[in-house]
Amino acid sequence: MKRLRQTRPWWTSALLIIVLATLILVFRLVEDIGPDRGLGDRFVVSRILDGDTMELQGGDRLRLLALDTPEKGEAFYNEATELVARLSMNRTARIEYAHKRRDKYGRLLGYLYIDTLFINKMLIDSGLGYVYLFSDNDLKSDQVRLMIEAQRSAIKRKVGLWSLTHAPEERYINKIGSFRLHRPNCRSLGKLVEGKYQTFKTREEGLATGLSPCRNCKP
Repeated sequence: MKRLRQTRPWWTSALLIIVLATLILVFRLVEDIGPDRGLGDRFVVSRILDGDTMELQGGDRLRLLALDTPEKGEAFYNEATELVARLSMNRTARIEYAHKRRDKYGRLLGYLYIDTLFINKMLIDSGLGYVYLFSDNDLKSDQVRLMIEAQRSAIKRKVGLWSLTHAPEERYINKIGSFRLHRPNCRSLGKLVEGKYQTFKTREEGLATGLSPCRNCKP
């Protein structure tokens, strides 16, 4: 009597295909962003993309942490990009990380040092960027403290971005727990709850504390 040939259920084949496709995708992703390195590892800056983003030899991209520089077409975009290029292009760099090493795009996030020069701070001190913090930034860290001090200095000297004039408001608002400064009619504020926000008489007063301008209302 001839033995019946056993056939594999269709769903096991489909599951096998899904598993193989996932493994290939993971391998390609790791290959694309490169292996994470440890604190103190050296990199070489190979390409400047803008004032706060650059490419490293090997293909990784670095987004400078805790600051924001002008976008293309905005005032001082060229100056910020040129300063970073002059200080770091083709130079051996050291990166210090904060709570996480990469963002959702696979870019490294860090504080950049060329020898003893702290590049993030240099951009802020030159008035070519704003301190730009999120909830996971450590306000007590040495790097953030130095950058906030540099922002206060740049405000007083009215250099770079601080030389530009802005239409004044009667007050400026910050929701407690957020690092953004808003105009009072900004749609990003939503409903204000008593005791959950603070006000400032001038934009400079608010930004000197380490806040950054809201990207919607642009105070």
